[in-house]
Amino acid sequence: MAVGKSSRVAYQENVKFAKDAAIEVLSAENEPMIVAYPSVADTVVAVKKEEVEFAVVPVEATTHGSYYNTYDLVLKYDLSVVGESKASDKSSRFWLVAKIPTEPSVKTTSCKTSLAFAFASGNDHGQLYRALGLFASREINLSKVESRPWTSTHPSAGKAEFIFYVDVIARQSDTKLVEAIASLRAMCSYVRVLGCYSTGVLETTNGVLKLTMAQKYPLSPVFDTTKVSRTIQVFAKTKQMEAEGKPVHSLCVGEPDFQPPKRVLEAGIRAIQEGKTKYCDMRGMADLREIIATYLQRAKGVTYDPMQIQVCGGAQQTLYNIMLAILRPGDTVLVPSPYWGCYDGILTQVKTQLVQLRNTLEENYLINPVKLEEALTANPEVRILILCNPSNPIGTLHSPEQLEQIAEVLRKPQFRHVIVISDEIYEQIVYKDEGEPERVCMSFAAIPDMYERTITINGFSKAYAMTGLRIGYMAAPSHFIEPCYLMQGQMTFCANSVGQVMAIEALKMELEAMEKGELRIAENLHGLDLKRQYLARRLRAMPNVRFAYPTASFYLFVDLALLFEGKQAYTADEEEIRNVDDFCDYLIRTTGVAVGPGSDMGEPYGFRISYAGAMDTMIHAMDGLEAAINSLSFA
Repeated sequence: MAVGKSSRVAYQENVKFAKDAAIEVLSAENEPMIVAYPSVADTVVAVKKEEVEFAVVPVEATTHGSYYNTYDLVLKYDLSVVGESKASDKSSRFWLVAKIPTEPSVKTTSCKTSLAFAFASGNDHGQLYRALGLFASREINLSKVESRPWTSTHPSAGKAEFIFYVDVIARQSDTKLVEAIASLRAMCSYVRVLGCYSTGVLETTNGVLKLTMAQKYPLSPVFDTTKVSRTIQVFAKTKQMEAEGKPVHSLCVGEPDFQPPKRVLEAGIRAIQEGKTKYCDMRGMADLREIIATYLQRAKGVTYDPMQIQVCGGAQQTLYNIMLAILRPGDTVLVPSPYWGCYDGILTQVKTQLVQLRNTLEENYLINPVKLEEALTANPEVRILILCNPSNPIGTLHSPEQLEQIAEVLRKPQFRHVIVISDEIYEQIVYKDEGEPERVCMSFAAIPDMYERTITINGFSKAYAMTGLRIGYMAAPSHFIEPCYLMQGQMTFCANSVGQVMAIEALKMELEAMEKGELRIAENLHGLDLKRQYLARRLRAMPNVRFAYPTASFYLFVDLALLFEGKQAYTADEEEIRNVDDFCDYLIRTTGVAVGPGSDMGEPYGFRISYAGAMDTMIHAMDGLEAAINSLSFA
């Protein structure tokens, strides 16, 4: 923290040691302008209004304890602690607060970081013990821990009853503290870094404050825990390689290589020519919601009023709307693994926790009802179960009988509060295998007793290849739809109007085919099936490579645990390949084959293959994968 000679510093008049503290903490030789104010609140408001750059405020005294009013003011006016000083007789401690957070230079060896945090529902189930353990496990020393009752109007605080204040002996940017704070944010409904500061005299300069953009204009703390997924990083790498003229065989993106039906494309062209490019109903075009309701009733046997359907900018936005509208900070969501990587990121942004329901390769990663009951019993705070059927990233399908087993668990009295988000966007992409019973994708809402607690997600990106048009929808009881409708109004308002016209035409074609007893997607499904069978045949021939046999969607999840668990791999050049993430990076660097790392999906020994691309890509990719595995030695 650098303070110039022209800096103005506020302090409360007639408070013992306050003026001395201001001079000491800023260094007398720097000659700041000291300005007296009637109260601590006035000094803080002066900083907020930029009448002064700093304020010296009392935070602790031997005869008074902590000045919680000071803490409240720092939180209320969103100020940061940038320094501290103790009275000459050690009887009191003062903070120097400023509008802009800073961090001491790397030359400063003695740093302290002050934090405030609160839980959504008091201090239940040992939450404080676990929170403090985040610091202890990383060998971060705490110099202060206090709590007090708290009534907050902060939007993220939820129903917090207590606020906790912690001082840690560490720099805010230290890796261990960054990790601890990120974990704390996932656990708490409210976390605020009050400041990072030197415990001695502030550094001085003859110039003005020199601050980085991040210090001048701090961003939302939500970005502290928001990360780019490994799959997206791999996809970005493929685009960079393509731009450099390097060969790429991408299996990392779930985008069909076929085009939308000709009638659908022509409907989009007409919509543009006829000027149907304006805003439309925020719920979605009435004609689209009506035909969605008709499709769901005829194809899935579930009945919804068009007002119980919300059209969004893709199924992913639909999911985000649901999470934001329904979940409360601190809530828990049960997600079967392997899972679509975006679930974790969305839940982190809405300040909730993901609990994995670990499925096994031996059971094709399908949900075991016994393990489901065990997970719900062990995590009674779970509010939502996410069910992706058919599965992304596994490519398997829960049969109606298996869905009924899941429902049987959820019917038990202790689990009747659990809401099910049923992601069914791959419901038309289901394969037949000779000698096997015909597979059926049943809507979870169609199972007895599940309708009122199920939110169904679907869209037009996969079966209709309308990925870039971004049309998705949810169908659910009005209790869930209405808050999502409100969320939609504060984000994107309405979905793509031209895309909605095309979606109407797509469902018209679907219903016409159903009336004729035909499968509209038959030709495209045949092409996908050929690639599915080719990949399965090639992978079976690779030693120690396992996978769940794909029966639906266009994904296949590969397990390399037999190669990497408890082992390390080395290339011919003695480069160390420590894990499957490293292998995925090695694979794209050496062969141009891109896959989705399983570390994003809750299974660190696996990776996802998408066979939505061309058959030629599949052939080159399998050749590259086999060559990459054979090039490694394991120890």
